[in-house]
Amino acid sequence: MDNDLKSYSSVQKWIRNVNQMFALSESEWNNRLQVLADFCAHVGRNPDEIIQDALEEKGQKVDFMRRLREASKLKFQDSIRAHEWQNVVRSFFIHNGARVVVRTYPQGTT
Repeated sequence: MDNDLKSYSSVQKWIRNVNQMFALSESEWNNRLQVLADFCAHVGRNPDEIIQDALEEKGQKVDFMRRLREASKLKFQDSIRAHEWQNVVRSFFIHNGARVVVRTYPQGTT
């Protein structure tokens, strides 16, 4: 799955931007790519679709943030680990131009 994810332009941009600031090892990227793969599976979209939707409509971006929080709660009982997992996906959004903030997103219908 990791190599498949690397074929998406949004993932390539994320990797390129992050590596300009921090030279992450392959194992660090593998962990981050697995987080992104898990999130993509949770929302049923590929990375490029997620970014396109988030950039086109703010409401969609907010919905992704709600779903990110939901996914992390399903995955981790420990709130610190859940937050760290969320940070990986937030980094993906940020480095693709979809500004996000850490806050409580009101519950909506998902």
